[in-house]
Amino acid sequence: MFNLIQCAANTYYLKCYSNAGVYDLGDGTCVLIDTGDHKKSASDLNKAIEAHGWRVRMILNTHCHIDHITGNRLFRDLYGCDIYAPHIETFFIEENLLEPNFYYLGVPTNRSRNFFFRPVGTKAKELMEDVLPAGFELLPLPGHCYNMVGIKTPDDVWFLSDAIVDASTFESYRLPLFYDINKSIETANMLATLQGAFFVPAHTAASNDISALCRLNAKALADNKREILALSDGKTFEEIFADTCRLFAIDLDMDKYAKLTYTVRIYLQALLEDEVLTASLEDGKLVYHRL
Repeated sequence: MFNLIQCAANTYYLKCYSNAGVYDLGDGTCVLIDTGDHKKSASDLNKAIEAHGWRVRMILNTHCHIDHITGNRLFRDLYGCDIYAPHIETFFIEENLLEPNFYYLGVPTNRSRNFFFRPVGTKAKELMEDVLPAGFELLPLPGHCYNMVGIKTPDDVWFLSDAIVDASTFESYRLPLFYDINKSIETANMLATLQGAFFVPAHTAASNDISALCRLNAKALADNKREILALSDGKTFEEIFADTCRLFAIDLDMDKYAKLTYTVRIYLQALLEDEVLTASLEDGKLVYHRL
């Protein structure tokens, strides 16, 4: 029904680009875990909710990225439900210019502003344990975004958002977006041992066993670190960035440039933290050196 898949007694998910969750509270209301990546997926999700005769009691956003919050305004307007998100994420959900400005470190071009532009901001309250319905749990998932969380339903189903992605994402994009590479590796390794009946990542197939995929994520991120480190001796950021794009055969446009300059800087930061790389100002330029 509109791609809504039942994965446990009261837990469902909408199979779409950014899988969204639904939990039936048993009293004619439901909880949403994210709200879809596109107007169509949000509309399909609402049609499924209507077909079941539910009303949305609350929305739990795992984080602020646009492909997880597109339906927020739709469901708030239809059902008057509250929207919750982790602390820092609430600001980005409410203020739709923060995200493009963040990537560009200033005002972006009009084209890229439109690319990153999210729906009209919606007021979000802070997501904490005491606002959750009985039996729900939160799990911090540092690495992909500012303070993203995973959410477990009372059916022992984990919604893991963007903490892990499938192998094809690494093959296609080579440098998928992460906020902290070292934390992302730690999170992937932690999730490889997470106990649960079923797991729903946002951008890959749901499964009752994600351990191999978690290990693949940790390895792919570590491999990217090693390859960027090998390019980074005695070079400026611009030189490292250009060499990285050549190595990974990335065709740039202004939108990719915004995301990828950010992403490469995050990898360099991880290497600085590892103390295998250092940086110094030389003739007004920031130059990186291997240790």
